[in-house]
Amino acid sequence: MNVFLSQEVRNFQDKMNGYLMLFNYRMMNFCVKAEPVALLSVTVKNYNAEYDLEEVARIQKPNDFQLEIFPKDQENLDNISTGIFDVHPEFKVETITVKDSSGHEERHLLYTMPEVNKDRRDLLNNTIKAFYDECNANIEACNKKYVARFVELLVERPVELDEMKQAFSEVYDDAKEQAEKLYQAKCDEIEEGYQRYLAKQEELKEKESRQFDLTKGMPLNYEE
Repeated sequence: MNVFLSQEVRNFQDKMNGYLMLFNYRMMNFCVKAEPVALLSVTVKNYNAEYDLEEVARIQKPNDFQLEIFPKDQENLDNISTGIFDVHPEFKVETITVKDSSGHEERHLLYTMPEVNKDRRDLLNNTIKAFYDECNANIEACNKKYVARFVELLVERPVELDEMKQAFSEVYDDAKEQAEKLYQAKCDEIEEGYQRYLAKQEELKEKESRQFDLTKGMPLNYEE
């Protein structure tokens, strides 16, 4: 394959990678588990200026379902909270206050990912399917555009045309496979979240049932 055609294949692959990166970023923003990358689009307003979140705060992930945000300046705490709310209003937030040995207080924000009940599961599944379909449509349209272009250019050079078709096919097939993997991984994550929710609800019901059974066995106190 000549240099020109090789470069075109690389350009085609860059296009595919761009669609996949956008799709992956969107998937990570539909948080079932805590994803620090979901905060990349957060901006914090302070004194008529805007800052990226990582410029004004430190982000930690204490477990799979929570994120901690430590402001570099305590005065920015409310601005940080507002900025995150604008992007992810579904996150549950709690302000944590910690005192050091001298009694000095430091506050930070603890964000917990929302539970996946049936309504949220349906919403997430419908939304990610729409983005998956969009990603596939972009891949299909780009593939048709490139292939049609080179069929016309190489119509009198069948050997190079077959080579080019094979190269494009490999990139195309890989992009489709990667999109499917990203989509299926998020579907599985959503379903796991829903099953955790159901298990928790069942545990609460069993606990309430045990408490009710205990109260039935208690002796009655009569007032004289």
